[in-house]
Amino acid sequence: MADATSPDDRDSFDRLLDAMPRIAEAVNTFSSEKNQRAALDALVRAIGLADAGAAAPPASPPISIHLPAPEVGDDAAEDSADLVTKTSPAQTESPKSNGTSASKRRRSPARKWEPVRDINFRPADKQSFKDLVAEKQPASIDQKNIIAVWWLEQVAELKEIGVGHVLAAYKECDWREPSYPDNALQVTASREHWLDTKNMKSILTTPSGRNVVQFDMPLKKDKKA
Repeated sequence: MADATSPDDRDSFDRLLDAMPRIAEAVNTFSSEKNQRAALDALVRAIGLADAGAAAPPASPPISIHLPAPEVGDDAAEDSADLVTKTSPAQTESPKSNGTSASKRRRSPARKWEPVRDINFRPADKQSFKDLVAEKQPASIDQKNIIAVWWLEQVAELKEIGVGHVLAAYKECDWREPSYPDNALQVTASREHWLDTKNMKSILTTPSGRNVVQFDMPLKKDKKA
């Protein structure tokens, strides 16, 4: 019997297989099964497929995917934050009704962020950023993000804090920069609720974010960061 699978279905299936290792790592940053499923669907849509169930050709049997448990450690946490991709309506592509192959659609290139260069991280009569870091000992990428934004907001008293300002703080302490710094900040906002990233040109700390810096840090090592 002739194979009835269309070229578009085969293309979708092949692209899902290629992307599956990174999708699995990103999904495992979430602890609940409900959030993992939502993340999986969003990531599958982001690579041009309608949803996780539409990734396999109609004639193929269902595919069972086993997602390994996430690794524990600060480096693993940093890498997983980089892998969670944005899924806002402006950036997520939905399948076109005219049957155009998803692989032929244009995708926006990743934005390259640059650190702001005119920030004085050692202001007179105020706590320097390095002194704050030494006191609070941020370990994870989420803790580094809240420390950076808190200092820029509360000590440097900047009116608007963007991604470039946070990258400048990373550079001041010789921290490894996230591959997608804007997305890493949004993950901190979503996962910990320490930041408000509704406006990426004016990132703010939340009450819980300010409290964790002032009263809780350095966090205990057995506390999930």
